[in-house]
Amino acid sequence: MEKINLKKILGIVILGFLFSGNANAGINEPGTGYLYLEKCKGRLKWEHKKLKKIYLEKDRKINVILYASCNAEDVVWGIKKGKNLETLHQKAYKSCLKSAKKYMPDEDCYLYAVNEEKVWKYDKAKESNKKKVKLAKAKAELAEAKVLEEKQAQLDKKPGRFFEDQPDVNDDYQIHFIYMLAADGKDREYDINGWIEKRIKTVNKKFLKMSAKTKKSNGIGHQFKLDMTKEGKLDVTFVRMNVLKKQLDNTHAPESLVYSYLQEKGFDNPKKVYATFTGFNHRDGNDIGGEGGVPYTAIFIPAVKSYSPTSRDLVILHELFHTQGAAYACGKRTYNGTHVKGSDVLGKGILSTKIDSKNDTYYRHDIEGCPDLAKSVFVTPTAEDSWDPYDVFCRKKKGNFTHPDLYREFRECRAGAK
Repeated sequence: MEKINLKKILGIVILGFLFSGNANAGINEPGTGYLYLEKCKGRLKWEHKKLKKIYLEKDRKINVILYASCNAEDVVWGIKKGKNLETLHQKAYKSCLKSAKKYMPDEDCYLYAVNEEKVWKYDKAKESNKKKVKLAKAKAELAEAKVLEEKQAQLDKKPGRFFEDQPDVNDDYQIHFIYMLAADGKDREYDINGWIEKRIKTVNKKFLKMSAKTKKSNGIGHQFKLDMTKEGKLDVTFVRMNVLKKQLDNTHAPESLVYSYLQEKGFDNPKKVYATFTGFNHRDGNDIGGEGGVPYTAIFIPAVKSYSPTSRDLVILHELFHTQGAAYACGKRTYNGTHVKGSDVLGKGILSTKIDSKNDTYYRHDIEGCPDLAKSVFVTPTAEDSWDPYDVFCRKKKGNFTHPDLYREFRECRAGAK
């Protein structure tokens, strides 16, 4: 007579009971979505393989539960093992949901496998209905957000504030500045209370002083050409995004949303690069003061305000250098295409007041066919043989820059070339 596996029967009975009686969205509910990402399929298959090994080969006295969530960008999961099935479902679901809230805030978790059995099965009809529900919810949220956006727009109107790039006083190349907030971000008025202007003017003076001390400078330094109003004030545009702070916090690279939003709003003058001071941090918090390239850079205000005044200014100058594409991959001491090995304003991690101290990487160097920050069209005094970072790194017009390592390890231009 065949021996009956009472444990397995009991597990299936309990499992069926839990499936039919549960009111929560994902707990005890098998997944029905299409695992369209290879990393979803592959990763979950691998985790299930490990799960089966634990159950089948090591200890059949315990149960092993796997919950997962997968969307177009990521996959998360939660695994728990033990004897009590009901408790395991709760713990595994909770573990998965914790990761989902961090990396996929709009997604729920669903049961993928119980012991050796995979229960996640694609159900086209059910998924279609889920999409309809999500779409209806999204439309309702969009309508609500529009009302709040219109109300906030009225509150944002303050004396001295500009919502568009002001008319230029000349046709020269220049850096334009932006003060950006999330849809629900607190307005600390850094664009109109002088904080951004003071920081930029201080940083530009330090650039002049520091660059004049380099070996090949002969006492002559450089400054950036700044976008000024006809009244002689720094031109700072106020921009409020249509994205909530929590959405930015849960985005792997919030700066990418910043750049695409700016381009969508028309900040794409090829004779300008854009330095954006944001009222929100990078998802990694105060460890990241800024991130950027040509023609956009993001400077995270909460982070830089937590630094000492000297470090704060060096981080801002560091990011302004990135708007010029520096450091350059063809430089002698370039690290990962955009930073410099050793002590430098463009150092990776701890920054210093040195600007290419050996003149062999990005400033006043003699490397044939490699860009030189000292000759950028965005600095003054401007060299006779000046060059345009936007041309070289966005339009990929090399010109005289023939060095074979010019584009090695270079991160993509932050905008589509015009």
